[in-house]
Amino acid sequence: MRRSPVAARLILAIALAIPSTPAFAAPAGPYVDPKAPCFRWPAVDYDGDGVFDRVDNCPNTPKGCTVDRFGCTMDGDGDGVCDGLDKCPGTPVGAAVDADGCSESQLSARSTPPPAPPPAREVAKPSTSPPQPPKPVSEVERKLLETGRIRLENIYFETNSATLLPESETTLREVGETLEKFPDLQIEIGGHTDTRGRAAYNQSLSQRRAESVRAYLLQNFRLEERNLVAKGYGESQPETQERNDEELLRNRRVELKVLNPEALPKGVQIENR
Repeated sequence: MRRSPVAARLILAIALAIPSTPAFAAPAGPYVDPKAPCFRWPAVDYDGDGVFDRVDNCPNTPKGCTVDRFGCTMDGDGDGVCDGLDKCPGTPVGAAVDADGCSESQLSARSTPPPAPPPAREVAKPSTSPPQPPKPVSEVERKLLETGRIRLENIYFETNSATLLPESETTLREVGETLEKFPDLQIEIGGHTDTRGRAAYNQSLSQRRAESVRAYLLQNFRLEERNLVAKGYGESQPETQERNDEELLRNRRVELKVLNPEALPKGVQIENR
């Protein structure tokens, strides 16, 4: 049937006036990912498991379940409750579980409170003894610090010998304990005799007696060898005129002398002779 030119123009105007509609419309409701890497629009994930529907082999995954890359739930212990919802992972194989994936033994263990820790044992504190009062200063120490020189009383040798007698030990022990307190002191141990006999013999005897005292102190106390020197003076420095036995005894003596008085405690006056 042929249309007249007027009718054809009318039909064309009507067609142009009607707006065109797309052949397909985007579905409403589900999330649409415009950046889907594998598929053109629409890329949707109706069950929200993170796997798009076109590759989701397990649609309608329960919310919270852990799924694999194909969108299927995972069940590590095989108890029928998916990972992510299983509150008791690691259920033994074959054990009956509740809706949370827990067996009776697991529920019992969870409900049983942990055993109370053993009572703390009180550790006995070591008894601390009160500090010992300082030892009183000996006469040897007092004289040595006051004057830098001391005559040792009660030092005895065998006659015409440098062998010390046991009666000398008390005084020598006081001397050693005093010198240990002042390890930096340099001490001369001087030996003296009376004027009886030959001078050369007396000189040798006094030297040997001074060395005997030095050896005793080094063997029995923590002292430095380099800080103790022995020197014999023989009969060259008598204290008395030797008018009787008592004065002779006074001249037979051993003396200590500090060689470095600057090492003594401050304020000590040294007697120079």
